[in-house]
Amino acid sequence: MSKMPHIQLDESIGATAAILPGDPARVDAICSFMTDVQDGTFNREYKSRTGLYKGRRILVISTGMGGASTAICVEELADLGVKDFIRIGSCGALQSDLQCGQLVICDKAVCDDGASQSYLDYLRYGAPELDFRKNPDSRALMFADADPLLRDACVKAAGEQGFAYTVGPTRCHDAIYLSRKGWLDEYYSGKGIFASDMETAALFAVGQIRGVRTASILNVVVEWKKDLKEGIGSYKDGADAAAQGEENEIITALEALSAFHGGN
Repeated sequence: MSKMPHIQLDESIGATAAILPGDPARVDAICSFMTDVQDGTFNREYKSRTGLYKGRRILVISTGMGGASTAICVEELADLGVKDFIRIGSCGALQSDLQCGQLVICDKAVCDDGASQSYLDYLRYGAPELDFRKNPDSRALMFADADPLLRDACVKAAGEQGFAYTVGPTRCHDAIYLSRKGWLDEYYSGKGIFASDMETAALFAVGQIRGVRTASILNVVVEWKKDLKEGIGSYKDGADAAAQGEENEIITALEALSAFHGGN
């Protein structure tokens, strides 16, 4: 098989499991926990390397920011035979009891981004009551789901490591600086949504359609009603709690994939 056009990988990767950070810089951080690390490619936002963790070869590849680039990555990897996908990334808390560095293992994701909506396409398939432009209260009904077995493997791994985590839904979007973001955060918080990120819903939606297993582990870097720019800046600078949360989500993903083979 020739190389995939965007990720520039082919079947020689030899991996059926992948960890998907958003930031290319996190690829090397993940691989520091692995052995027999081999360089992959770096095209556009897609930086990749493979390595071994407790006997399982795992691909690590960045997706960039947003659902569209995430969906492209997962589609091309599915064509190469990858079956198990775990996203690790950052999120903003939508509940007051979530602390910086705590992990949110997502069971489902609100599809408030263009990519996941395009995949699930509720409107085309005859569910006009879910059109939030006509019925704003329907927003929280548009969910894409994690694979329950892979999600549970993440929960087990986090618990065995003694990490601070919770399990719940995230809301995915495309507009981080939208002027109505405060109103939307309040709305989704009131609906019981735990966190906000940009990639999980697209990952879950593609997974449901392509028949691959997906999970998402998010690290809280902005607490509820705290300043977004300050929180992201502190995370980038390696603030202690957020940096520890990143390490915890990496270990959780690696432990989950090493223990979970899904019949492969």
